[in-house]
Amino acid sequence: MEFSELEKIRVEKIERMRLSGLEPYPARANLTHSIAEAILAFKTGEAAAAHFAATEAAVDAARTEAVRTETETVRVTVAGRLRSMRPMGRLIFAHIEDGTGRIQLFLRVNELGEEAMARFRDDYDLGDFIEASGTMMRTRSGEISLQVLAFRMLAKAITPLPADKDEVVDGKVVRHALLNDPETRLRQRYADLAVNPEVREVFRTRAAVIRALREFLDSRGFLEVETPILQPIYGGAAAQPFITHHNQLKQDLYLRISFELYLKRLLVGMFDRVYEIGRDFRNEGISFKHNPEFTQLEFYMAYADYQKVM
Repeated sequence: MEFSELEKIRVEKIERMRLSGLEPYPARANLTHSIAEAILAFKTGEAAAAHFAATEAAVDAARTEAVRTETETVRVTVAGRLRSMRPMGRLIFAHIEDGTGRIQLFLRVNELGEEAMARFRDDYDLGDFIEASGTMMRTRSGEISLQVLAFRMLAKAITPLPADKDEVVDGKVVRHALLNDPETRLRQRYADLAVNPEVREVFRTRAAVIRALREFLDSRGFLEVETPILQPIYGGAAAQPFITHHNQLKQDLYLRISFELYLKRLLVGMFDRVYEIGRDFRNEGISFKHNPEFTQLEFYMAYADYQKVM
C-alpha cells in the first residue's frame, strides 16, 4: 500500500511514540463515563449545588462551598475521536466526539507540563481516538469542558478524515463539505458516518423503528423466528434470485427472495402467530432507493383475515 505524504508523517509519529515507550494502539480504554454521561453528571451536580446554595447557604455557608467543590472536582475519564485542536500558547483547546456526543478538552501547561503539552500538540492529529481524564468545568464562555489532567492515545489514525473547508464569500463564511459526492458517501459509508452526525441519526431511527415493530408484535403474541437464507426452491415473490452452489451437496441453492413459504410451514406446525425481520435478496435493478439486499418484515396470523390484521 502506497501512503500519501500526510499519511507517511502520521506513520512516523507512530514509530516515534513506540520508540518513546508509548503504545499508539492499547488493548483497552479505562472509561468511567461516556461523553453524554459526563456532561449529564456535571449538569446534575451543578443543579444540586445551586439548589443547595439557594436553600441552605444562610444556614451553612461552609457546607454549601463543599457541595460546589465536590461537583467541580469529581474526576472522569472519557474517550473519543479528536475532531478539532487549537493550540494557544500555554493552552490547548480541543474537541473529542464519541457515539453519544462531543465535549471540549481544556489542556494547560500548569497541570500537564511542557513535555506532555508538546506531545499532544505534535503527535496528536484530527481523527485520532484518545482517552482523557480530568475534572469537569465551565469555561468563561459557559461551555462545559473537561480540564485534562492526563491523556493517552487509544488509536492513531493514519488516514485523515474528510474535513469541511471554510471560505469567505462577500464577507460571509461559507462552509464547503468535502465529502459531498453521493457515490463516495455510499461507497465509503464509514467516512460518511464519521463526519456527518445527521447520517448516524438515520441509523438510530431505523433501529428504533425495528425495535418498536418487535415490541408491537411480541406484545400481541407473535413469535419471532429465523428461516433459511439458502433455499433449494425459491418462492413467495415474483423476483429473480441470486444463485450459489453447495460444494458438499453438489447442489445449486438460492438466496431467499421472501420468508413466506417457510413462515407458512410454521403455521402448519401449530405456531399461530409468527414473524421474521431479516434480509431478502432479489437479483434485479439497483438504485439509490432500491437495493438487491434489503430488510423485510413478514408476519402471519392464523384464524384471521386481512381485515383483522389491519
